[in-house]
Amino acid sequence: MQDWTGERVFCNPPYGKELPPWIRKCAEHGERGGLAVMLIFARTDTKAFHEYIYHKAEIRFLKGRVKFGGCKNAAPFPSMIVIFGNH
Repeated sequence: MQDWTGERVFCNPPYGKELPPWIRKCAEHGERGGLAVMLIFARTDTKAFHEYIYHKAEIRFLKGRVKFGGCKNAAPFPSMIVIFGNH
């Protein structure tokens, strides 16, 4: 809800129903001249992907599945880095 005052932002948002507003916020930050980089799951079938990411941001698909922290198992989904704004 608060403004991002920095030019560069890295975002690893909560997954689930909370994710689309974070994607929108990062896209808007990029449109205002900032740089927003997100680590999110690679779900290319979602409304948010097509509305805010596809043909509007740089996408880098990660090979394999990421592991978070000291977790033994990898994430159950593929991931991607999404870059909005000035690269």
